Amino acid sequence: MAFIKRSLLLAAAVLGVGLPSYGNLLVNGSFELGNFVPDANDTMSLNVGATDMTGWTVENAALAWIGPTNPYLLTASDGSYFLDLTGYHDNAPYGGVLQAQTITTTIDAVYQLSLDIGTDPAYDTAPVGVQVTAGSTQETFTSTPLNPNQWQTFTFDFTATSANTSISFLGVADTNQKYIGLDNVSVVEVPEPGTLTLMVGPGLLVFGAWRRLRKA
Repeated sequence: MAFIKRSLLLAAAVLGVGLPSYGNLLVNGSFELGNFVPDANDTMSLNVGATDMTGWTVENAALAWIGPTNPYLLTASDGSYFLDLTGYHDNAPYGGVLQAQTITTTIDAVYQLSLDIGTDPAYDTAPVGVQVTAGSTQETFTSTPLNPNQWQTFTFDFTATSANTSISFLGVADTNQKYIGLDNVSVVEVPEPGTLTLMVGPGLLVFGAWRRLRKA
């Protein structure tokens, strides 16, 4: 993989072309940034409409934004901060977050959305879930609490139908739950198979010529 990456960069430099970017399109995907004003539990309760977290707006119900020194024996899956979509009220309706600005997408391009769901058997024994909405596509993922401070990663692909796509996450469960963790969310464009082929080919040719020159 490192060889291919070097070849791609070398080919791009020689041919004067740019490589496509496949970084996270979501702002503040690990909820690390914003105006965090914790209470005694290193937790900030956010009501519907709150915009304290950079890039996000709270919707549907209150939720908890939790810091690294919380007393709940829970830690983030990525970084130091994470969300508990059950908030302090610990029952339905649960909180959710909406990316404050729609992300720029290319019509008919494929994107992969990823999220981490947190659970803990000390708080719940039944499965908890997160409903994900990406434009007109909607999926619900559930995680069963089996281990302390358990984080499970889920992904799904969607095809963009618009130049701008809204992204949101909402806590869901069949019964009242006390903890639905959310962290490490991302949306990245899935490169078309031909993209790597077109770039790797010239890269390998240039790399081969460079190797021959070095031997000479």
